[in-house]
Amino acid sequence: MPLELLPLALSDLPIPASDPALLEALSQPRLALFWGAHTPSRTLLAAATVMAAGGATVRLFDGGNSFDGYFVARLARRLTVDTHGVLGRLRLSRAFTCFQLAELIETSPAGPDPLFVLDLLSTFYDESVPLRDSERLLTTSLTHLKRLAATGPVIVGAREPQTLITPRPSAEGLVVGRGVKERWTLLDRLQTAADSAWMLRAPAPAEPLQPRLF
Repeated sequence: MPLELLPLALSDLPIPASDPALLEALSQPRLALFWGAHTPSRTLLAAATVMAAGGATVRLFDGGNSFDGYFVARLARRLTVDTHGVLGRLRLSRAFTCFQLAELIETSPAGPDPLFVLDLLSTFYDESVPLRDSERLLTTSLTHLKRLAATGPVIVGAREPQTLITPRPSAEGLVVGRGVKERWTLLDRLQTAADSAWMLRAPAPAEPLQPRLF
């Protein structure tokens, strides 16, 4: 599986998502993954908005309450005077549990329209859901994402599981939640299933300027 590192800022500026070469790559029928330490939702929203501004009908499945309507509307106004037309071509569906998101993906009809899945793994990381259930649901979801990617582009965003520090009333003090470490297997499965993947990373910090003597 090819892996590319994109030096995107953590604010997910839309400039890389509007690059013609990247948009051409994302327009192909395949399963593309954007992932990193932070959810790359704005990068995906920017790409989806650019596609909609170009006339495409774009489906969006929001798995982590990541859809930012104000960001999309501002970007649409920058791209075209037909803001309402762009927003009308963005078809949003929200899921608040991994069970709902898995059902959304499983029942989605295949077609040529691009499908964006925002923060796919967010609800699968929920430790109130047994890991075996999350793994089973993700396996089913990946099967159907591959089915959908056979006829149209499927672009998925995901983040690493967050490290939880849990207080424990003992001499051990603060410990890292074990469940977080186990959930890394979900991201591994997603990376393996993707046809292409881009790991998002923050740009290197700039060197501090030295004060001038004169």
